[in-house]
Amino acid sequence: MRARKHRYRQAFTLVELLVVIAIIGVLVALLLPAVQAAREAARRTQCLNQLRQMGLGVQNHVSALKIFPTGGIYPWPQIEDFSSGGKPFGVDKQGLSWAFQILPFLEQNAVHNLSTTAQITSTAVPSYFCPSRRPPTKNPDNGAWLMDYAGFAAVPSRAQVGDTLFDANVPSNRWCTNAYGFWGVKTYDNVWDPKPSADLDKSRQYTGFWGVISRSSYYVAPGSRGATVKRLDYPVVKPQTITDGLSRTAMLTEKRLKPANYLEFNWDDDRGWSDGWDPDTMRSSACRPQPDSNDDIGGSNADGLTPGSAHPTAFHVAYADGSASAVNFEIAIETLIQLAHISDGEIGPTL
Repeated sequence: MRARKHRYRQAFTLVELLVVIAIIGVLVALLLPAVQAAREAARRTQCLNQLRQMGLGVQNHVSALKIFPTGGIYPWPQIEDFSSGGKPFGVDKQGLSWAFQILPFLEQNAVHNLSTTAQITSTAVPSYFCPSRRPPTKNPDNGAWLMDYAGFAAVPSRAQVGDTLFDANVPSNRWCTNAYGFWGVKTYDNVWDPKPSADLDKSRQYTGFWGVISRSSYYVAPGSRGATVKRLDYPVVKPQTITDGLSRTAMLTEKRLKPANYLEFNWDDDRGWSDGWDPDTMRSSACRPQPDSNDDIGGSNADGLTPGSAHPTAFHVAYADGSASAVNFEIAIETLIQLAHISDGEIGPTL
């Protein structure tokens, strides 16, 4: 019998194996940043689309009610104080946030019609979270679902306060640190018991509200269920009020947060999307926009009032006409102030 001839495949040598591994490593090193960049680009697009949907929700609110939503009245409002027979009050009396008020125009009627504060705060609205930052997240202490977007609280313009005051405070970020104008007054004050502007004018403290999202004028003492009511005279914003142009006036923005608090909470990110006039749902145009970081940026007020995002170079803004765009972090602070002001006579840039 003839012996069979066997063919043996020659194995890789160690050197060849190391070369293959090195080539694979180089390819992974080259491809991974591109994959990560593509994923971030997709997340940015989703974030921008979410903010655009909120802008369109505001526009539908205006079309139906002829008025822009307000930013609520004070921190941590209870729906029981701002509803009757289980039905939420309209925009003229609503103390909860703009994000609560536009829910029916985002196909979220079921959430808008929840009758208790516990039900509202324990319900997530997934589109209120930026995919670049975190999934839908709730405060582990109180169970409230949080939020990554805010209304713009606009501050007075240069023409309203004069060059001396403006230049002494704005470039140094002092207005941001002092929360100038955020509550309608010159310092971080008037939170829980807001006063009519006429009373504040007597002490020369009233700065006014100059943004598309203005503070509510219907005060109900917390927990009183309507037993203590006070009507203020803060402005009601209608399309014709915005003389600078709907497409040139910013009304919503992303929030700057500390990554260390993404999955926890901080004082400016603890009540979430239903919160009233509070840094959870409002940010100041006097604050220089910042990307997310764990750095302190000029005191606790600045940390809590600053717009920004989890994106590396820009944050997203929605305008009063329902459009939205990315705005570079390098935007001049005076330009941002002009962009958020409804009637300063300075037309914001096309971004």
